[in-house]
Amino acid sequence: MLNQELIREEFGFLDGEIFLNVSQVCMPPKRVQEAYGSFMDNYVKCFGEGVVDTAWGIVHGCRPKLAKLIGAKHEHEIGFVKNTAEGMGILAAGYPLGPGDNIVIADQEHQSTLFPWINAHQTRGITLNVVHHEDNEIPTQKLIDAMDENTKILVVSSAQFSTGFMADLQALGDACHEKGVVFAVDGIQTLGRIVMDVEKMHIDYLCAGSNKGLLASLGCGFVYCSDRIVHKVIPPYAGYQSTVSHVSPPSVTSNFDELEWYPHARRFESGNLSYNCILAVDKGVELLLELGMDNIEKHVLELECHLREKIADLPLHIVQAKDKKHWSGIVCIYYPKEHEKEVTDILKSYHIHCTMRGGYIRLGIDFYNTIEQMDLVSEALHKVGALAG
Repeated sequence: MLNQELIREEFGFLDGEIFLNVSQVCMPPKRVQEAYGSFMDNYVKCFGEGVVDTAWGIVHGCRPKLAKLIGAKHEHEIGFVKNTAEGMGILAAGYPLGPGDNIVIADQEHQSTLFPWINAHQTRGITLNVVHHEDNEIPTQKLIDAMDENTKILVVSSAQFSTGFMADLQALGDACHEKGVVFAVDGIQTLGRIVMDVEKMHIDYLCAGSNKGLLASLGCGFVYCSDRIVHKVIPPYAGYQSTVSHVSPPSVTSNFDELEWYPHARRFESGNLSYNCILAVDKGVELLLELGMDNIEKHVLELECHLREKIADLPLHIVQAKDKKHWSGIVCIYYPKEHEKEVTDILKSYHIHCTMRGGYIRLGIDFYNTIEQMDLVSEALHKVGALAG
């Protein structure tokens, strides 16, 4: 059961606001807000002395927490990057691929996941086996069937950003494991809200920004790269932080022929990182672990079921996977675009914060939301539905 007292302590600042925009950005809990600002305060107080050692202490402290969150065997399989796009780009640019090889990917993927592979197609000559959606769903079997003897990687988002469709990561991971295909996942839409176990699901590579379910900030993310494949991934950039073969100043480099990369995910960290952001990640993940991911997932999916039942009679198009196992705590609804101002006013009057673009509402449910809030959201959406006539 979720610790509601702890949630009130961390999110009391919301004070009646209904925040359902975690699929775009998070509302950082109190401990994250305090940690983010404290890094700069301490930096200034000590005039920068020892700040790099302190900062790397933050990094080393955060790795095991992220590893625990995702079920990784080793904390050294965690590396820090700026965002999801950079994380996916590292794999697309650094894994041994060339003409004749293909990767399997769906047509609904976010550009941060899709574009690195289109770039690899243009620059490295690989083929994209693109699986097309059916009724806003990406059939698991179609992804599996798209793999052939030349497939090197299957790429998928844990949940699709535009529909909330949750991939069957277990079935896909099992198939990739059986076929010897690398399984790469963009986890940003579900990490921190839905349980993910990279070992159980045979995920070889996982990337995500920290500004959504991880409760942290923009400009930071991480990759999980399994020991099974990390030695094959050559980063597209190099620095003294990512290599074993660096020398400490004032010495100068004498070996100009080759680099020796770290034998784990630190090879992706080429220089100084966004340490204040990583401190925010550390505190966000700390809260998730305290609350328990099983508890969080159960609560999120119960709220989604409740809301969907309440709005089932709306005269609007509600995107909904036929099988509940593909629900992810994300509810997408289409409304008449010509009523955008009225819809905006209705949502504001109910203090509802969500993703809203021309004709489209996306509600991202998280553990701090409540049944009472879902009832208010239903009430607001029925007013939106009345606009449809």
